[in-house]
Amino acid sequence: MWTGRQTLGSIDNTLQKLRQQFEQIDSQIQATSRELVELRQQEGVRYKSLARIRLDQLISGEIMNGLDTADRRVNELLAERDSALASLKENIEQAREQDSVLAIKREEQSDQVAAAAEELDTVEAEVQAVLEQDSAYKDRFEQASKSDSVARHAEDKTSRAEEDRATKGRPYEEDRLFSYLWKAGYGTSQYSANPLTRLLDQWVARLCSYEEARRNYAMLLEIPKRLRQHAERLRSEAHKEFELLKSMEEDAAEKGGIPVKRAALDEAEERIDDTDKEIRNLEARIQELLQKRASFAEGKDDYFSDCITTLSSAYERENISALRQYAMTTATAEDDMIVYELSDLSENEKELESTIAQNREIYERQLARLKELENVRAQYKQKRYDNIHSVFQNGDRLAVLLGQFMSGTASADDLWRALQREHRYRKIRSNPVFGSGGFGRGGMWRLPFPTAGGSLPFPIPRGGGWRHGPGRGGMGSGGFRTGGGV
Repeated sequence: MWTGRQTLGSIDNTLQKLRQQFEQIDSQIQATSRELVELRQQEGVRYKSLARIRLDQLISGEIMNGLDTADRRVNELLAERDSALASLKENIEQAREQDSVLAIKREEQSDQVAAAAEELDTVEAEVQAVLEQDSAYKDRFEQASKSDSVARHAEDKTSRAEEDRATKGRPYEEDRLFSYLWKAGYGTSQYSANPLTRLLDQWVARLCSYEEARRNYAMLLEIPKRLRQHAERLRSEAHKEFELLKSMEEDAAEKGGIPVKRAALDEAEERIDDTDKEIRNLEARIQELLQKRASFAEGKDDYFSDCITTLSSAYERENISALRQYAMTTATAEDDMIVYELSDLSENEKELESTIAQNREIYERQLARLKELENVRAQYKQKRYDNIHSVFQNGDRLAVLLGQFMSGTASADDLWRALQREHRYRKIRSNPVFGSGGFGRGGMWRLPFPTAGGSLPFPIPRGGGWRHGPGRGGMGSGGFRTGGGV
């Protein structure tokens, strides 16, 4: 079993490993891209050698001058590219240093939240202990529990009557003769028709035994309406009892100092929320910088493109392909060797381009996984799964799933569903569903995590001698309604 903070630490460790892998892939692509440019430059050297051997002085001088110019420009561009890449790397490192500072700040704030939550939990437990000994409160609790049980029974009975009405009413509604007479109001004061129509309707009514069917169908419709009105009245009375019970709890809470402790916890949580917002904004900024660096890693930056364009233009402008063809027709071994070297360089270029393409795909997948896990972590924090009351039943299962996420065999959705499935609430001292909280609709005892519609988002363990209400048996025997499977 992992605590909420242990689980968050495992997510952070996985993020760190992903970032390290990301940096390794980026370094590989940068090195391969630079090697590709160097191969293009080596091609230029070979072509100049061919020009020197095969062409006369005039042509040879023009070609060499052209390629020398291209080489100089490429070296300038590469120097500018290295400078821009170094600046980008520095910005990323600075942003990550800020991220580390914020992570330390959040850890300290998390300790403050935990301390404030423990203090609140302690005073809530003390107030609950006092209420459990208060006879007036116990009487109010029993009355509220009884009212809730009666109202719930009436609501269940109403639901069954409505289902019964739908089932038993279908044969009447599907009978065309009965439906015709019913819609016309036949047999009631609402019915009006001319003499001929009345005569025909009387014949139809006798044919389908309408009068008896009308009484049965009317009763079938009326029963759910009356039961619904009765159930709503009982629920209103139960709500009044609930509010009286809650009012007694709030008075006791005021005397016990709960609002002060709760305000302190709120302030601590607001501070950590602000820090989390800073972290999310900074991570978005880092993502932007990584995307920009990705263009360098993929050879899509302007500097790299200009290098390739400069070299390619030089080759095309000087019609070097003719030099290569001419060399192959001579008996000189030296120029043939250069042609073979050019062929090898061309094959190496294709291999490097293929390697870059493969690494680009890995790079993009790794960048996407990094962002997905950051989103999972942000959602985890938003749900306050790292609070002192959170535990995760199967830590080993989560560790395996984090490893599978790193390898790409599990998705972020798989990971998030597992976190929700394994998440449980750990009772410290106070009972979050004590008294009015057991109604599952916003009692006085605040849960240490967000809930939907006043219900618990996951089951609370029942072990350890929990008492769900004051006095004998408490809410477990009193029939209070609870949410989220409690």
